[in-house]
Amino acid sequence: MSSEPRRPLSAWRFDGTLRAYQADALDRVDVDAGGPVHLVAPPGAGKTLLGLLLAVRRGRRTVVFAPTTAIRAQWVAAARGLAHDDAAVSDDPSHPADLTALTYQAVSVLDAAEPFAALARSRWIDELVGDDRPLEAAAAWLDALGETNPAAYRRGIRSRSRSVRRTLARQDAAALTAALHPRARELMDRLVEEGVETIVLDECHHLLDHWALVVAALVARLRAEGREPLVVGLTATLPSPDDANEYDNYVSLLGEVDLEVPVPAVVREGDLAPYRELVHAVEPTEEERAFLSAHAAALDEALRTTFAVGAGRAYLRDALQPPATVPAPARVDALAPPPPARAIRSAGAVEPDAAEPDAAAIDRGLAEAFSADFAGAEAAAAMFSQVAPDDPLVERLPAVARRAPTADETIRLLGRYALERILPDPDREADWKRLRRLLGDFGYALTDRGVRRTRDPVDTVLASSLAKDRGACDILAVERAQLGDRLRALVVTDHVTHGNVHGGLLGSAGAVRTFSVLSTDAATAALRAILVTSSTVRLSVRHADAVLPALARELGAALDTAPCADDPAVLEVRGATGGGAVGAVSRLLTSGEIAVVVGTRGLFGEGWDCPAVNTLVDLTAVATPAATQQLRGRSLRLDPRWPEKVAHNWTVTAILPPTSSLSAQPDAARLRRKHARLWGLDADRPGEVVRGLDAALDRDRRAALDAVLAGDPAASVAAVDALGAVPARADTRAAWRIGTPYVDREEASVRVEQRSRRAPVFSTSVVAARALGRGLGGSVAIAGAAVVLAFFLPAAGGVPLAAIAAVTGTVLSVSFAAAWRRTRRQSRDAPATMERIARVVWTALSESGRVAALPAAPTVEVAGVDDGGIRVDIRMPRADVRDQRVFAEAVEQLCGPIRSPRFVLEVNRGGGSWWVRRVLERAGRGRSRPFLAVPEGIGRRRDDAVRFHGAWQVHVGPAVLHEVSGPQNLALISEARRSGAFSGATRSMVRWR
Repeated sequence: MSSEPRRPLSAWRFDGTLRAYQADALDRVDVDAGGPVHLVAPPGAGKTLLGLLLAVRRGRRTVVFAPTTAIRAQWVAAARGLAHDDAAVSDDPSHPADLTALTYQAVSVLDAAEPFAALARSRWIDELVGDDRPLEAAAAWLDALGETNPAAYRRGIRSRSRSVRRTLARQDAAALTAALHPRARELMDRLVEEGVETIVLDECHHLLDHWALVVAALVARLRAEGREPLVVGLTATLPSPDDANEYDNYVSLLGEVDLEVPVPAVVREGDLAPYRELVHAVEPTEEERAFLSAHAAALDEALRTTFAVGAGRAYLRDALQPPATVPAPARVDALAPPPPARAIRSAGAVEPDAAEPDAAAIDRGLAEAFSADFAGAEAAAAMFSQVAPDDPLVERLPAVARRAPTADETIRLLGRYALERILPDPDREADWKRLRRLLGDFGYALTDRGVRRTRDPVDTVLASSLAKDRGACDILAVERAQLGDRLRALVVTDHVTHGNVHGGLLGSAGAVRTFSVLSTDAATAALRAILVTSSTVRLSVRHADAVLPALARELGAALDTAPCADDPAVLEVRGATGGGAVGAVSRLLTSGEIAVVVGTRGLFGEGWDCPAVNTLVDLTAVATPAATQQLRGRSLRLDPRWPEKVAHNWTVTAILPPTSSLSAQPDAARLRRKHARLWGLDADRPGEVVRGLDAALDRDRRAALDAVLAGDPAASVAAVDALGAVPARADTRAAWRIGTPYVDREEASVRVEQRSRRAPVFSTSVVAARALGRGLGGSVAIAGAAVVLAFFLPAAGGVPLAAIAAVTGTVLSVSFAAAWRRTRRQSRDAPATMERIARVVWTALSESGRVAALPAAPTVEVAGVDDGGIRVDIRMPRADVRDQRVFAEAVEQLCGPIRSPRFVLEVNRGGGSWWVRRVLERAGRGRSRPFLAVPEGIGRRRDDAVRFHGAWQVHVGPAVLHEVSGPQNLALISEARRSGAFSGATRSMVRWR
């Protein structure tokens, strides 16, 4: 053990001034509490300094792990600035110092191609034992399998090894250490012997697989030596919890987040550049659209053929006519209103008789099928009506069921058919493989869990569309027009060249093709640009005489060029690849000797810092929170040469026009995922900061996107695009209000928009109905009193009885008219109505245990919008942010489009006395029946839905609750889908304040 002082880092010092959020973080973190410290802060927020100061406060010997050598070098430089002694900092794993900076790879090299084979075999045996096999028999069976079918044995070991590798956080640390390469074990021993007690994990979102597990093993070794190590995790973004095993590894090592510094806080402090998120929407080229149309036709034919004959057709019939079961007793439907004009039977309420006709038997089977699985039965009915239109069963289906199934319904049916009829039958293994190959060709994976979408030709073509390269040129031209010679742009792709070219359709899609298009496009050919990848550096022939000498100067080496066989307008630079080229290009971009860098995400997406970058063009297909936020970090650094810098982050997305025969829009879905975790200025209200697509598309463009995705023939992709309305950078900078106070709090809310003020939220409300009742009651009382007086008092001054009756009628009419006007006015009172709706939703979620009970009611804010409509924002500011999100999603489901809910509300019908129902019917005459979906969190249990319905009738207005469970409900759900979603747009959102 080293004889160094116990706290060697305690003498280090920082001579600068901390930023406000950095000082706050240090004040709030206890480095001696015994638990990990988990900090999230955006690129440019000073995470390196924070990590170092936490290590200094702890004082003990420290090891820092970084994902790349470039980031490791940044740690070494920053640490030496605090130590004031270069010898106190090392990046040599053979000679640790007071602070040692290493890469994760140095400590996590595995010892074999299948390092987890022993653990995988142990898991396999455990699985067999769990299936009631004796331990000895399980081991013997596995040994026999290895001899008789070694290929199957190896497949089983490989699949379980992958699973074990993701779940080793719950395995024994010694077993994991044994799987490491001897050099990695020696390094771990050396760190333990040198007295390391602080472990800093930079960019710790990488710790999703065995890196997290190796670090966990190091922590266990230190604890075995009697130490309590401090683990500090630093990242710009949290990993996605979609892979539960990997996320568990991450959380088990670092715990929940102790402190998060959101990007808006750093911008408001003035430590990151203000920015805008922008979207350029393009249509695939004509050749690409033709390829995709042929693909769509082939997929449709292949899937429908499966169900047209034989076993597939029989499956559909069985899905709609399940085996006979003992009929359930008739159920009294507590949801039904007082006898409505059109009664709806409840599923299961039909009692069979002894001589049940065939039609009745079919109806009974349909009722059972829909009651058991409404969505599945609806899909089966749609498909069966197409493949067997003359079958007697089709005649018994409601008219609305006789339609073509949607793509999602077809895939759902195919997955169920494969799992229920093919996989269990060993004689149909060939059918299983054929179906897997068929689906694989069209981008679907068939597994023993069902069908899931994978990367298919549609996705590949759209993600790598040539139109996106041309779109990048359009963006650069617009940015050059706004910035002039100040333009410093980074264009990022996924690959150098794309690996899947679909018979040459995509050509060499990737950074190489993007650079060629940029070099020859009339809009960008004049821009000095350079292509830099890990394997090649390219220049335009047009600019080689100016750029090549500058690049040679920065590299300190003689360079030469060679023509490119794939593009005569481009030259390849020889001898300029590697990390040195990246640094040289960064300096050339900073000085303005080049204006555009084209590269790959692997090289420029993380860890590359060039403060001069003010325009990012994202052509990648990546949509994970970690990758998208890291990529945005490339443009947000402050530029000393331009103190007023404002960055533009562009996402280029390829969208099929509504005339396309394809229903899939994978790039549009990716656009939403890309922005799901990104903060930005609200595109409608720039003074607010929100997270999600609202920061990239304003209301009209979101509506245009929805219309295109819905296949509206009047919609256009051009209406989604923001290229023609780029906000001035000065306006963006002013909207960020740099230097002003902020609360640093997230707040989830839901926004409901209506296209016109004249469209009532509902025809009436309970408040309005009561006002009408009071007016009518008062009028009747006045009229009655007048009549009584007319009979019992003599005519005064010769006034006849008819005159008294006339006066009475006038009073009655005026009073009734006033009450009616008050009713109509209140029926259009959006703030009051939405406030009551919000309160009912929150109470229902609370009573169902979905959110915590709070005494405060939701708050409602109403504002006008440009087309004369209204916008209603509903917030729960005092609730936990997770509860806020649950509430916002529930209101969004209630007011948004109706899909396949278990319950729907038919509003403005039923409830109250007979005269209230009659008034409502007349008030709603000529209008479609308005429906709302009961939110999923409330409609999971019938009792919760019934309670919600009761509260709605008390606080909002009359309504009928329908449980969508039988074939007779197909007409109702079809009408609900047409007339639901009373808002023009409804979405939940997260704000930062």
